[in-house]
Amino acid sequence: MPDATINSARLNHSLVELGHIGDTPDGMQRLAFTPADVAGREYTMSLMRRSGLEIRIDPGGNIVAHKAGSESGLPTIAMGSHTDTVPNGGKYDGALGVMGAIEVVQALADQNLTLKHPLEVLVFTNEEGTRFHRWLFGSRAMAGMLEADDRTAIDYEGVLMSARLTDIGGNMSRVQQAGRGPDELAAYFELHIEQGPSLHQAGTPIGVVTGITGRWVYDVQIIGTANHAGTTPMAARHDALVSASRLVLGVQHMASGLEICRAGTVGNVQAYPNAVNVIPGRVSMGVEFRDVDMGALSAAEEEFRRLAAEVALLDGVTIDVKRLENTQSVPIKPRMQELVAAASVRTGLAHQRLPSGAGHDAQAMASITDTAMIFVPSVDGVSHAPGEYSTPDDCANGAQVLMNLLLLADDRL
Repeated sequence: MPDATINSARLNHSLVELGHIGDTPDGMQRLAFTPADVAGREYTMSLMRRSGLEIRIDPGGNIVAHKAGSESGLPTIAMGSHTDTVPNGGKYDGALGVMGAIEVVQALADQNLTLKHPLEVLVFTNEEGTRFHRWLFGSRAMAGMLEADDRTAIDYEGVLMSARLTDIGGNMSRVQQAGRGPDELAAYFELHIEQGPSLHQAGTPIGVVTGITGRWVYDVQIIGTANHAGTTPMAARHDALVSASRLVLGVQHMASGLEICRAGTVGNVQAYPNAVNVIPGRVSMGVEFRDVDMGALSAAEEEFRRLAAEVALLDGVTIDVKRLENTQSVPIKPRMQELVAAASVRTGLAHQRLPSGAGHDAQAMASITDTAMIFVPSVDGVSHAPGEYSTPDDCANGAQVLMNLLLLADDRL
């Protein structure tokens, strides 16, 4: 098996350059399909061309960059992630996986090394899903997992996703052709920042991901009675925001007190009519639960619906709970974990095994091929925020482990 070394300075330069695109004083604004996202994709493709990859855009808008292997008939080994961000996000989430994969390909070219397997670098469309509330769009398209709501989704400007997809070279009318068969791919690898504190607190440079959390998302509508804030007696009120507050605290208690599931979050709340002198008559809430145990997610939903019924009766309001998404958790196969561990050992770096608390494109890709994930530390566990940071050394360590993982997989798969 050959040795190959990544160029740390080049990798971190590309991360800095990509990080300029969509940067603002409030954090990254490279939301999917925006001009900043398009510019980020163009920059990424320029690096791909420089490294000798042949590029196409599939109907799901995914960037697929290919390099032939030395032996015919072998399935492709793929690496990648995404370059879109959440609003006010950070510069490393997704970006490290893409820039790291490109650096691996460039380093192989620099050292005149060709894999036996064909190689692909993938940049998935709209992983974050914040614009259309349809996350993992590109990877689910590639895995043949799209739903009817994906095709009809409308953004906050009233524009269909199909129109936005056309803007980046995709085609919703042919999106099923983005699907890949299980015989096409030998494996998919994703390098990523941890987005949590475990590795940073432990001082461990590499994480071997054991599984990816499931995520269930709900839209909650609370209907009370809007009325004058000065003349309506407190005992006569049906305040939708008070009821919403009980649910917010209930979600927190379910995860941190009762420990029904690993994490529960109320991420957005809108009160109507949103006037200081009017009792809120309606509240919309977004709620999510996460756990690697699907039974825990079922239990969380059952408890949340019980709590909603209790609050509705207590406050004299109506509460409707609608599940919007139910992404399944994905365990990483032991043999794929062992490959990452072996790559870490080959790099001379300590590692620890841990689950992913965030969702990733790898969980969609796991339905069509074996997947593995490499984590590097996030300083103070900060992510999805302007303070998101992984050190240049940690980024380089992750890319070198990705290189060695690729070489091991090319030899063993």
